[in-house]
Amino acid sequence: MKKITLVGSFTALALFSASAVNATPYIVNVPLSNIQNKFDDVISATGSPLTTIQVVNGKNVYDFTDNNGNAASVTVTRPNGSTPSTTSSYGSNGISLSGASWVISPARNANDPIPGFNSGVTFTFSSPVNAFGFEVGDWATCCRTGTRPAGVVDGYGVPASGSGLWIAFDGGAATLPANALTAADNPGFAQDKSYTNFIGAIDSSGYFQSITFFGDGFGEYLLAGGTLRFALVPLGSVDKGGVVPVPIPEPETWAMLLAGLGIVGAVAKRNRKG
Repeated sequence: MKKITLVGSFTALALFSASAVNATPYIVNVPLSNIQNKFDDVISATGSPLTTIQVVNGKNVYDFTDNNGNAASVTVTRPNGSTPSTTSSYGSNGISLSGASWVISPARNANDPIPGFNSGVTFTFSSPVNAFGFEVGDWATCCRTGTRPAGVVDGYGVPASGSGLWIAFDGGAATLPANALTAADNPGFAQDKSYTNFIGAIDSSGYFQSITFFGDGFGEYLLAGGTLRFALVPLGSVDKGGVVPVPIPEPETWAMLLAGLGIVGAVAKRNRKG
C-alpha cells in the first residue's frame, strides 16, 4: 500500500474529502491483450474477487461461488428466453478468443425495442454483480453504414449510423458503449489488425442480475464469449475513468485521524521549541 505523509490537517482532510461516488459506468473496450490492466486490475484495486469462466461449446449454464461463499450460477439465453447457439472457436489475424462463444448474427425482429435486440444474448445471474465483460469476435468487419431509426437516435442519444455494440442492465435502458464507423474503431483491429476485442462495464452505482448484449451491424457474424469475467465491487468504488477513489472514513476513523493530527501537531510544535 502506498504510504502518505501527512503534512497538515488541511492536506489530510482534502485527501479524504476528494473521493465522491460517481454513478457513471466505467466502460472498457480494448484489444484482448489489454484485459488485465484495463479490467482485471481495476476490480483487484477494490479488494473484490474476480470470477472468470471459460465458455464451453454447447453449454449455457455455468456455476460459480459468489462473494459470500454461496453457490451461484449464470444462465445465457436470448432476450426472448430461447437458447442461443455456440461455436467452438473464432480467430482473426492469428488472435483467437479464449473459449467458445455465442453466435449473435444481428438480425431485425418485429418485437425489437431497438433493431437487433432479440438476436442478442442475456446473461442472468442468480447472485448480483456489477462488473461484467467478455470477448467479442467479428465486430466492425462490415455493415458500418446502416441507419438507425430516428426514434432510437433521439431516444437513446446515439449516432445515426454505425455498427454498434449495445448493453442493457436488468432490462433497463440500453446504452451504446461502442460504435464502429470504420474497422479501426475496433481496438483489436486498430492495434493488431484483428477483429477481436473485449467489451466490459463496471457500474458501482448498484447491483444487477441480468445483462443483455446485442449488436446492430446487420450482416456481421458477431460473437460474444471467450472467457466471462465478472465481480461484485463495493458501491461507489469505481468512477467513470476506472479510478478507485480513496474511501471516505467512517465517523470513528475521523476521530482517530483528527486525534492523530493533534499529536503530530503537538510534536512538531515541541520540536520547534527545542
